[in-house]
This record gives sequence, C-alpha cells and structure tokens, in this order.
Amino acid sequence: RETERERDRRVDYSHSSQFQNPPKKFLHQKMSVEEDATVREPLDLIRLSIEERIYVKLRSDRELRGKLHAFDQHLNMILGDVEEVITTIEIDDETYEEIVRTTKRTVPFLFVRGDGVILVAPPLRTT
Repeated sequence: RETERERDRRVDYSHSSQFQNPPKKFLHQKMSVEEDATVREPLDLIRLSIEERIYVKLRSDRELRGKLHAFDQHLNMILGDVEEVITTIEIDDETYEEIVRTTKRTVPFLFVRGDGVILVAPPLRTT
C-alpha cells in the first residue's frame, strides 16, 4: 500500500503537453524531399545529415561514427550502427613514454547526450 509521502513524490506528466507532443522545431527527423537543402543556421548542416553516417567527437577522447536518426537543439542524438573508439594515454612508470591505446566497440543504437559533444561532421559529399 502506498503511503502519503510516496504519493506526494510521484510525478504525473500526463497533464503536460510537453511530454505528449514535443515541438517539431526541436525534434529533427527525416524531412521531405521537397524541403530546401540550404544551410541557413548551424543545425541545418546536421539536419541535412539525417539518415546518413556522421562523425561525432566527444569529451574524454571518444569518437563515434554512425547513422544519424534524430537530434535536438542540445545536440542530443540517436545514432544507429555505431562504432565507438575510445583513446587512452598512459605513461610508462619506468621510461616515461606515452602509451596510446584505442578500444573499439560496436553498438546497434545509441543515445548521445549533447553536453558531451565537441564536434559533429557530416559525411563527405562529392558532386
């Protein structure tokens, strides 16, 4: 049985329209072919890369390459078929040489929090 204190802690989001229907301007997904393919603001460059492979550089020497499915104004992203590369640098205690190690992993789907994003690069386009 739920106590009064537990009932007070519970948050009900059903009344909030923010959680039912997110604004379209903040939820970028595949656009129609008829839409203008010009870049007018920085996020337009990322919008043009929806459903294409992109490169993302993150804090802590992490790099991602994957297919961009969705993003928002904070650069939160949903990536698919992701290859993550983590680079670590260690110092040898005896020789004081830098030892660079890379670890790779593949993830089918990944949510990337935008505050860790340093750089987003669209795929190379040849004309």
